[in-house]
Amino acid sequence: MEQSANSFEVFYKKHQPSLVHFATYLTHSSSDAVEIVNDVFVTIWYKRDKLQIDESLKSYLFTAVKNRCFNFNRQKKIETLSIFPDDAQSSFTADGHLLEKEQALKLARIMTLLPPKCRQIFAMSRIDELSYGQIGALLDISTKTVEAQITKALKICRENLKLK
Repeated sequence: MEQSANSFEVFYKKHQPSLVHFATYLTHSSSDAVEIVNDVFVTIWYKRDKLQIDESLKSYLFTAVKNRCFNFNRQKKIETLSIFPDDAQSSFTADGHLLEKEQALKLARIMTLLPPKCRQIFAMSRIDELSYGQIGALLDISTKTVEAQITKALKICRENLKLK
């Protein structure tokens, strides 16, 4: 047992630096790389009697380290995604305020093109966010009339937005 421990130590000292360098390249973290390499060596030490290595031991080590690094990176990515699940795409734009202002001006211009009753109903629906039933009750008109006026307003809006 003492002899196998000494030969393992010699083997470890011989291969550990190049494996750590390789793992650092794959994980971009030297501390994680050292941990991964040491974990591979510990696993090999505990399974030394059961291991059947068909290739060279050095090749086996590099493959084991590579696989552990890939698993580590995959797990790290999953953890990052679970920490920031809604951070996939930001809605912030540098000119967002200007675009909103421009859209508001376009809408105001188009609303001036609407007939007065249609404009009132459209504003109550889209700006005041009232339901068709509420608008009908307030203006003492049927829900079907409200729907027809909204349809007319949307048609005018679409036509005028296509032109610009």
